[in-house]
Amino acid sequence: MASANAFTPNGPTVLVAASAVQISAIGSNSYRVRNLSASAQYFTHGAASSVTSVGAPTAGVPSQNTIGMLGSSVETFSNLLPWMIASSATGFEVTAGDGV
Repeated sequence: MASANAFTPNGPTVLVAASAVQISAIGSNSYRVRNLSASAQYFTHGAASSVTSVGAPTAGVPSQNTIGMLGSSVETFSNLLPWMIASSATGFEVTAGDGV
């Protein structure tokens, strides 16, 4: 569970774009994610490098392990799986750490 403290980075910031990357999370339980696009986009997280971008859900078809973010927004998440891929080449900046 994330603490009520301000977010403290605990690793490098990684670009998550159209290829799956692993986010280093040793000793971390939170991820600060910044949408680099001015438009809404999605990222998918998974347990292995074989994770693929699922994209937006549609009526009756949910998107497993996928989170949408508004354009240019920043959010902090906890308990994401360590591999991530974006729905576009614009991507996201992701930093592992602790706090909200």
